[in-house]
Amino acid sequence: MTISDIEKRLRKMGFKKFKKESSKTISILVEGNRIDVLERVEKDFADMNAKYDPNKGASSIGAVVADKFTIKARPASKQGKGSAGLDNEDAMINGIEQFTKNGPMTVCITDGKKKYEYKNVIGVEEVGRDTTNRKKADVRLKIKGGKKIPISIKKDNAEIWESADSYYAPTAKKVVDREENKGNVTITEQGPISYMQPNLGIKTTNSEKRDVVFGSDLLNKGFVVVRSFRGSDFQMSGDGDMLYVYVTQIIDKISDLKGKDDIFFLIRNDSSRKGSKIRPGLRVLAVKGTRINKNVKVVTK
Repeated sequence: MTISDIEKRLRKMGFKKFKKESSKTISILVEGNRIDVLERVEKDFADMNAKYDPNKGASSIGAVVADKFTIKARPASKQGKGSAGLDNEDAMINGIEQFTKNGPMTVCITDGKKKYEYKNVIGVEEVGRDTTNRKKADVRLKIKGGKKIPISIKKDNAEIWESADSYYAPTAKKVVDREENKGNVTITEQGPISYMQPNLGIKTTNSEKRDVVFGSDLLNKGFVVVRSFRGSDFQMSGDGDMLYVYVTQIIDKISDLKGKDDIFFLIRNDSSRKGSKIRPGLRVLAVKGTRINKNVKVVTK
């Protein structure tokens, strides 16, 4: 079987536009809910052991893997316009608004341990592009009467909280200089950039956790949800009185950020950062503790 055979099967399902990305990868170009499309593909390709993986690849909604082939779904209207297309935030918006479009709903967001219940939800708005004053919300639940609940959304496999160059570069530079002087790292010049070994990790303070995770708009006002959303995460109660939104984790206080969820600043090599204020070729990210591996030396500030 070839990628052309995969395309023929997809055409029989009613899809008309495609983009062949390689001999083993094809994207369906569609409008509307792409998660629904991938779930349809998963069912239709069951004979090829198809599995929809929301965390597959760079796409925020994942892809279907069927034997050796990967099937993606991309927004047709945004091809060639430099847009990442609909993302995980859109999946949450669409998942809720497919129910609230018919009138206000009671919405319960839960991870099985924590839950937030809101009456008279009339919709969800995307606000992720507004990062002024360290705002962190990606969406806001709209409540009848004007109240809005800010929510930040992270995919299940996300390890990066933010690119922290502007926030932490001056401190990172001091740490790099100190560790180089101590002989704990080696830095070599490779043309216009510096190359450091090993990478450095610095555990965050509670104040830094607040800034990086909750920003100025979430703590005590909203929360973070961790989930790579798919259609089955949005379910009506048996009596039709409540919409349940199932997520992997709700993070609503600093004490949630411990163990594998602790936050570190990771100083690492990145050849694209030629104008870095740390050293040309170095950058700093705020990451989950799971990103701190054997190639990272953890130091104090």
